[in-house]
Amino acid sequence: MHEEQTPSLSLKKKRLYGPDVHLIHREGMTLVEKTYRRRTLPVRILGRLLVRWETGIYGKLRDIPGIPVLTASPDACTLTTVFMGGHNLKRSPRVPDGAYFERLRTLIDAIHARGVFHLDMRNSRNYGMDDNGMPYLVDFASSLYLPCSGFLGQLLCTIDWMGYLKVKAKLNPDLISEEELGLLSRGNTLSLLWFFPRALRLLRHLFRRVGR
Repeated sequence: MHEEQTPSLSLKKKRLYGPDVHLIHREGMTLVEKTYRRRTLPVRILGRLLVRWETGIYGKLRDIPGIPVLTASPDACTLTTVFMGGHNLKRSPRVPDGAYFERLRTLIDAIHARGVFHLDMRNSRNYGMDDNGMPYLVDFASSLYLPCSGFLGQLLCTIDWMGYLKVKAKLNPDLISEEELGLLSRGNTLSLLWFFPRALRLLRHLFRRVGR
């Protein structure tokens, strides 16, 4: 069992219903630890399931450049990955350029080729930019794995691309083409039909009440 380390930097606002996410230093490495160990029992139980699920997703994406590498965790409530450096796009002092978004498209294509759909790409915190300006993706807790193609796979793929375009339009709107503007408009309509955001809001509301 690894000795617990003192967090050096919190990477996410603390909530009663969500995990603590922070940087730790262990064995000469900088790691990201995402843990539910300090949450109430109902949240810890759900957290264990989410950690197990996300661990499986990272396993599907092993060896893809731009996907953090899993490392050993101290308990079943915790997921630990190697820190990729830089900042997420919500905190980054650098504006992502066209080369960044082209590389990001390649990365998203690669995860889709493995049958994984992120489904939370509207959130700029889930996109990283390392010290060399290269993209990476994090937080696969709400992802789905669907090895077969078909209508559902195309729908999930579209949802990811709409999230990508929303972030691109927000952070560097000059890069959005006319074609992408049309896709973005259709994506905003499609998002009204997507139940995951509503389900997550409901869970958060329940966790707030449980945590009081």
